[in-house]
Amino acid sequence: MQKKQVAVLDVGSSAVRAAVGERGINKTFILKARKDFEYDGFTDGAFLSTESLKRAVSEACAFISSSVGETDGVFVGVPGAFTRVEVKESQISFPRKKRVTDEDVDALFDAAFVMSSAKSTLINRSAVAYELGDGRRLANPVGEYSEILKGKLSFITCDNYFTGLLRPVMHASGYKNAEFVSVPLAEAMYLIDAETRDRTAIILDVGYITSTFSLLQGDGIIFEHSFDYGGGYITAALTRRFSVDFPVAERLKRKINLSRLPEEGAEILQIGNNSFSAEAARSVIRASLDILCEEISDCIDKSGYIIPEYVPVTLTGGGISYIRGAKEHVSGRIGMVVEEVAPKIPLGFKPTEASLYSLLDLTLG
Repeated sequence: MQKKQVAVLDVGSSAVRAAVGERGINKTFILKARKDFEYDGFTDGAFLSTESLKRAVSEACAFISSSVGETDGVFVGVPGAFTRVEVKESQISFPRKKRVTDEDVDALFDAAFVMSSAKSTLINRSAVAYELGDGRRLANPVGEYSEILKGKLSFITCDNYFTGLLRPVMHASGYKNAEFVSVPLAEAMYLIDAETRDRTAIILDVGYITSTFSLLQGDGIIFEHSFDYGGGYITAALTRRFSVDFPVAERLKRKINLSRLPEEGAEILQIGNNSFSAEAARSVIRASLDILCEEISDCIDKSGYIIPEYVPVTLTGGGISYIRGAKEHVSGRIGMVVEEVAPKIPLGFKPTEASLYSLLDLTLG
């Protein structure tokens, strides 16, 4: 059922983004309110400061209340660092051939997964593919006739550590029925079309501190892995190399074009009172991106899947999208096509907006 207006909290690795939106024409969005609340972020599946997180979430909830009041729901986007993916095979049989219903599909999912850990909570479930008794594979079996219904199903659980920190803050802010949803799944369903997902797809969300690699088939994630490396690590490498403050290094990173060839004579970049060798900065950034490439290759190996050569790495998120030539560098290092993807909105190509608009798309229905 499509909702008229929803509020979302997008918990990123550097800020909690609050937004309230509704559907526009042609599957676009109308943002009624939006604001970022910075906090200390997370690494290795844990928040660096739970107090800064609680403050940001509390301020975000107050912002939503003061901006729009009532909504059709409040949803919290769970980053990949706090989720786990399990893929299960399931099958149910009927006494005779019958028309498959939504209730039958629910029964198929219920038969496949039982929550066995008190440390996590099921937040999303979706189908990689369904199969009927005659061997036909399809994306939606409802309405088809069969005596058997099979499914390869994807289940996503969220660490109770994450929900346990956010729920009390949201309850205190008046949001007692907040729902938690997977950010990687939302991005997969919104940013990559169904035909591409059916053939297998990869989405890599590079954040500021943490990045998530997801392997997709159909409407499900079949493998997911998060690792601690993102745009902030590249900035940190520049601060060490040039002994400058973080804000200066961040500005330097955004001025660099990796595609430029070294010129005769030293190319100097001026930022405030600081002068930098452009080629030295490029060398630092390339070396940092090489570390990212090693992480990507490691994810592919860990997945256990043989990924067809035609499958590109679909890149999104704000971690390296500002670095000109980064996509080409990564593509050359890992030997795969790398394509950037961003929300389908009139505001332009902004991978930094991927998680927010993906959450809106999933929760508005």
